[in-house]
Amino acid sequence: MSLKSLNTTVTANGETLVPDWNGRLGAFLASGTFDGATVKLQHKIGAEWVDVGIDTTLSSSGGAQFITPQAELRVSVSGGGASLSVTVLVKPLVI
Repeated sequence: MSLKSLNTTVTANGETLVPDWNGRLGAFLASGTFDGATVKLQHKIGAEWVDVGIDTTLSSSGGAQFITPQAELRVSVSGGGASLSVTVLVKPLVI
């Protein structure tokens, strides 16, 4: 199984899909200028996107480990102003 990750800089509110998540342990990291934004890691359960948890909801630079059996993940950014520029990394952890 190929281990996929997301490494991108977000400059606008919206959603970014994590490619081909493997349903394993991962790291969610974000840093930069949030300008009022909230950056969340979400997984899809049925037809609804749901926050993975409070540790993966950030309003300033930080990160967390997470685990989900779901294959569909996305990063959701909301509330950011004109200077929003946040680098986001979602990466599998192999232990």
